[in-house]
Amino acid sequence: MSEVTPGQRFRDVTPTLFGHSPLDWVVDDVFIGTDGKQYAHVHAGTKPHERKTLSTAILQDKRRFIQMQAGPGE
Repeated sequence: MSEVTPGQRFRDVTPTLFGHSPLDWVVDDVFIGTDGKQYAHVHAGTKPHERKTLSTAILQDKRRFIQMQAGPGE
């Protein structure tokens, strides 16, 4: 399994409550939490003010997220 690195994009595989396409999440940075697990600070690609922290194990779980290819110029 490859490492999660800043700049990578991931998309939740589950549609939103009302059937809209889920947001793409962009990795800002990766760090080790106080519990010894690796986490990533992410922001929504189209809504940069929407931010959250996710376990990198969750981001790499293909049942939950898929990694997106970088767009043109990225």
